[in-house]
Amino acid sequence: MRRLKARFLNLPIFYKILISNSLVVVSGAIGGTWLTRRFSEQSNFTLLTFLAFVGIALSILVNFFILKSILRPLVSLQETVERVYQGNAQVRASLESLSDPDLNHLAAAINTMLDRLEAYTQTIETHRQQLHSLSARVISVQEEERRRIARELHDETSQALTTLIINLDMAEQSLPDELAQTREALRATRRLASQTLEEVRKLVYNLRPTALDDLGLIPALCWYARNHLERLGVQVRLEAQGCTERLSPQVETAIFRIAQEAMSNIARHAQARNARVSLGMKDSQVSLLVEDDGRGFDVARALRSDEEERRLGLFGIEERVALLGGRFTLESQPGHGTRLSVQVPLE
Repeated sequence: MRRLKARFLNLPIFYKILISNSLVVVSGAIGGTWLTRRFSEQSNFTLLTFLAFVGIALSILVNFFILKSILRPLVSLQETVERVYQGNAQVRASLESLSDPDLNHLAAAINTMLDRLEAYTQTIETHRQQLHSLSARVISVQEEERRRIARELHDETSQALTTLIINLDMAEQSLPDELAQTREALRATRRLASQTLEEVRKLVYNLRPTALDDLGLIPALCWYARNHLERLGVQVRLEAQGCTERLSPQVETAIFRIAQEAMSNIARHAQARNARVSLGMKDSQVSLLVEDDGRGFDVARALRSDEEERRLGLFGIEERVALLGGRFTLESQPGHGTRLSVQVPLE
């Protein structure tokens, strides 16, 4: 009897259900036939109806418990799949509670897929961390290179141009009056050298504003807004709340570069009349808000567009925020301006 039960439990679920239902049908038919012959002579219709109802109910009840027992392994698999769907990728299907060979194969396949998924997830996470570290290193090297180039331009090129302007001025002053044409040529050359010096100074400040290193984040933002937005006719309102202490160089540089990219986009694309730059520190968190009343744009479409400069700019902002463990949101609609918000923890 035990051997027969074990063989039955090891059958595929299809055959278990087929055999069980066949037994229920055969038993019901035999029992119904016997009861019909036994009580048909009494011509008691009420009793026959009652017995038929009891037989049907009993058949359904027996079939219910049999199917519930047979399909219990499927319930176990369903629970496993539900837990995976809820985010628990560590769960595995139990093979010990499954006596059906088909279900064993299915459970083994699910476990194999979960093992591979976990391995792939670990690989992706490792690569993500490596990319995160590499991106941080690239940004750090980029800032150092900008600082070095800015220092060389300031210390060498700017000084050389300043010396050239002074020498041209001295040469212009030493010329006699009869050489007015030569004096005018020297004057034009001096003006060109002065313009070149001014452009070099702008380049130096764009590469690495000295105000950021010497005075801090707020003066650097004021300088950039004044020189890149107000000169285009954009009225800028700069706000600072709780900014009583200097931040770490990494945070200050990242916040400045984010604001720089945002204001640069306003100057190039927004066609705005007013802009607002707000910086605040509260509860161990620094927040930056840059918004304008310009023409706005479709953010999703801009990220998919062929305009590589804007896509790279947005990607650069997102990458800098991610490296600091912060949050970044960009809201914009055509005709309704743009709002960029960044929150960065200070720990």
